[in-house]
Amino acid sequence: MRHMVFASVFLLVSAAFPANAQNQGGADDPIVVEGQRGTEDRPSVVTKLRRMIEESSGDQLARFENEICPVVIGMPADWSEILTRKIRENIVAAGGKVGRAGCSVNAAAIFIDQPQELLWALNKEEPSFFMNMSPREFDQFSGPRRAAYSWHTVNTYTKDGVHMDKVSRFASATRLYTNIREEMESGLVVIDRRATIGKSMRQLADFATMHLMLDVNWRTPHMDRSSILSLFHSHDDGPPLRMSSFDRNALSGFYLQRENNRTADQQRQNIARSIARQEDGKPAVGTKQD
Repeated sequence: MRHMVFASVFLLVSAAFPANAQNQGGADDPIVVEGQRGTEDRPSVVTKLRRMIEESSGDQLARFENEICPVVIGMPADWSEILTRKIRENIVAAGGKVGRAGCSVNAAAIFIDQPQELLWALNKEEPSFFMNMSPREFDQFSGPRRAAYSWHTVNTYTKDGVHMDKVSRFASATRLYTNIREEMESGLVVIDRRATIGKSMRQLADFATMHLMLDVNWRTPHMDRSSILSLFHSHDDGPPLRMSSFDRNALSGFYLQRENNRTADQQRQNIARSIARQEDGKPAVGTKQD
């Protein structure tokens, strides 16, 4: 049923927000959308992860457990093909599973000129996309005008992948481990197309990948100016050109963990240890390949 809902997104975007962006060649990445990193405090890795990734209502960090099937909407066809390919490559590099050609879409990067208007229209037409938000939470989420909005539908499963009713999500919780996990079933990032002027395909694909694979914390400004998540923030010396090493290591440290039935605190500690190992040139700790 989810792919049918995504089909309605295609219709909404194509009808109301046609692709009309323009491009120009760039040096590092040959395609740049046509039409700044500062100093920072040095918070701990766990603090940076807390700022970066939102907790689910089940006190966990949700992730995709099954294949991710991404699509790009709202850009010219050739750009969409490039962006989708780069996003798929990013997913594989981070340890995620990507669907084969023709898979049912469950992750969409949507480029439009009126992102808030699309959120409101989508909430009216397909409210199931915001099933994890109360009406008040949706108003808080969609109210501030930003360059990008991202969210996921999340459901509760046993650690072995059997769907559970949300009423029992806390029944088996312990201090560090649970018998359940919060699993992403779909993800969307809606990006203001007007803000993409001057940005390369690499920058946009990396930004979209982070928002699709992680439940990025929208409630607090992202403070790390080297992160691709700061792409649309003001920078004195230009925005990041691609994912930072911290971005890449955080993604792989999260997605290469063998199991994800952990509390948010334990998940962040596991990712932090993995980041430290990767910075030392070692494989991510606790990987699925171990």
